[in-house]
Amino acid sequence: MVAKREEEEVMRADSVQKVYFSKKVQYIALKDVSVSIKKGEFVTILGPSGSGKTTFMNLLGTLDRPTKGKVFIDGVDTSELDNNQLSILRNRKIGFIFQSYNLVPYLSALENVILPLMVEGRDTPDNLERARNILEEIGIGNEINKKPNEMSGGQQQRVAIARALINEPPIIIGDEPTGNLDSKTAELVMNLLIRLSKEKRITMVIATHDPEVAGLSQRSIYMKDGVIEKHVRNK
Repeated sequence: MVAKREEEEVMRADSVQKVYFSKKVQYIALKDVSVSIKKGEFVTILGPSGSGKTTFMNLLGTLDRPTKGKVFIDGVDTSELDNNQLSILRNRKIGFIFQSYNLVPYLSALENVILPLMVEGRDTPDNLERARNILEEIGIGNEINKKPNEMSGGQQQRVAIARALINEPPIIIGDEPTGNLDSKTAELVMNLLIRLSKEKRITMVIATHDPEVAGLSQRSIYMKDGVIEKHVRNK
């Protein structure tokens, strides 16, 4: 079902709750959280460990389903999709960037970037060229044949960003993408994400512990004890 949505809204969580059950014990990780994110918006999500930040990111990225409430992606009610349909939606609509890079160690930078296309049999010469162009655009065009252990952390993270971009998703979700980087490289990566967001109108939702990283975004959402504590407009 496609929901009626505000102009250019690309993501919405409506009163989402997530409860984890262990034997007779239940843990409420999220409590009736609602948020709307618009096309091209750059949003950071902050909160201490146990705040529900990662759980919320997983729900927004459809990597997990809420116990209650609904998540909409481009107006589509994801609660009405089966697992296969969700997988297709993720591959077409969302690019993921992880703190640990999640690169395949025996593949080159170029092969890691085109991996999502290989899964669908779309690793065509044209798409290979596009992958090369993306790597060139983000400043590591000379590293395409290197394997992850031959690259620095910043270079590996750029490969992960290129992989997130290869399907031209309207949304990128990053879980602490600068967490393993030194401050200078983290700033370079954040500036790259900001530029991509502005130039390509990609919606960025980035979880971080770093207030300096958060200050580079347009809006910060602060979470505590499973709820949204406040929204802060940075720019």
